[in-house]
Amino acid sequence: MLYYLYRVKNCLTPLISWFNPRNPQGILVMVTLIAFLLKRYTNVKLRAELAYRRKFWRNMMRSALTYEEWAHAAKMLDKETPKMNESNLYDEELVRNKLGELQDRRQEGSLREIIFCMRADLIRNLGKMCNPELHKGRLQVPKLIKEYIDEVSTQLKMVCDSDSEELLLEEKLAFMHETRHVFGRTALLLSGGASLGCFHVGVVKTLVQHKLLPRVIAGSSVGSIMCSVVATRSWPELQSF
Repeated sequence: MLYYLYRVKNCLTPLISWFNPRNPQGILVMVTLIAFLLKRYTNVKLRAELAYRRKFWRNMMRSALTYEEWAHAAKMLDKETPKMNESNLYDEELVRNKLGELQDRRQEGSLREIIFCMRADLIRNLGKMCNPELHKGRLQVPKLIKEYIDEVSTQLKMVCDSDSEELLLEEKLAFMHETRHVFGRTALLLSGGASLGCFHVGVVKTLVQHKLLPRVIAGSSVGSIMCSVVATRSWPELQSF
């Protein structure tokens, strides 16, 4: 036993002497080690706090009773969530190129060129920008996609509000009809679920409040009952729903 203690002492003595205050290299190593451990502890603590806050805001989104509460929680979650590499979720280069083409057409000012470009390129899921992973639990769409949507909206309004003789009313109507047919419409599908169908009331009410209720509504089981109620009401009646 004494032999082993003696061996341990012989092994530790050089190591302890290396950290002697008179040995600058030992002091440097000790300070570096302490700094590394403190930094490691700080990073782990920050990640744990960030994960806790994200979990908290996700729970707030799930338990929100109004859209305003959900929107606030989603906004806070966006702030707490590290920015993801969105280019892996949709074709960022394609959307940027199409946005540039639309902007060039608008600057040229030719309505026929605008119509030609939009007839050829206006697609709802351009470059997979409707990927659910881009929008799940987020309050705002990615900046590039928002710019593209705003540009499309601006040019559609230009065509619609134009009084130029370059474009006849019949041509405008034909263009709008074709564009709507190609682009498609947003629809609301209410699923079945027995007593859980009462949640459809809150969904419809929130969409009506924000004037986002689609004109196409479908459903199954209890969802079809809610559809029949909504479809047989006027807009003022829905607002007081």
